[in-house]
Parts: sequence; C-alpha cells; structure tokens
Amino acid sequence: MTRDELIGLIEGEDAKLSPAGRQLWEKLELSVEATAPEESTPATTPPPTAEEVEVIERMAELPEPERGIIERLMELHAGLRSSDFAESRGRPGEPIRNKAVILAAVLKDRSEGRMMDPDMTPERAAARLRDSG
Repeated sequence: MTRDELIGLIEGEDAKLSPAGRQLWEKLELSVEATAPEESTPATTPPPTAEEVEVIERMAELPEPERGIIERLMELHAGLRSSDFAESRGRPGEPIRNKAVILAAVLKDRSEGRMMDPDMTPERAAARLRDSG
C-alpha cells in the first residue's frame, strides 16, 4: 500500500460522509493534528481535550453508518501519520499503512455484521473499503 493509495482511501471514505459527519470529522482531525504525537502508545497519548470530548459526544448522535465511516477514517489517518513518522526516521512505512487498511476493512465488516476475512490482504482490504456495500 503506497502513501498515495492510502490517501485515496481516506478521500473515498471522507466522500461518504454527510455534511454533519464531515464537519465533525474535520474538527476531530484538526484537533488530532494539533495535539497527537506521530507515534503514540497508550502511555504517551494525551487525554482528550474538551473539544475532542464534545466532538466525540456529538459523533455518538450520528447514525451508525456515519460512526463507522469516522472510525475507519480515524484508523486510516492514524496509519498515514504513523507511516510518515516511521519513514522520516528511516524505517519502512508500508507495513504500517498495510495494517491500517486491513484494520479499517475489518472495522467496516464488523459494522456491517459481516464475518472477518482471516486471510485479508492489503489489496483485498482496499477493495473492501472501496466497495459501497
């Protein structure tokens, strides 16, 4: 999975959002960009800001399909940031992007009540994310 392919998947998921969902996603994305470290762990992740808590609470009011899209966007975006960080340190970013795409596809399957594919490849995961159903 290349960086450009991952960005294309992010843009595809973003295009599925309603105006209200997109507004919440953009607020959350801006907040994360401003505060989250590129490579975080549960121990180093700062607690959510008041604005993030408000956005998360408002996201809970969205229909389930919208919440699923935002959940996938969060995973894909985190993969992009982490892969960029790894590459800036001379490490490969592709495995991180691959993992993010597979996790996003698993989230999609789960939100739609489908069985998880235990042999999911990055290519199949990307195709699953592009699938509108």
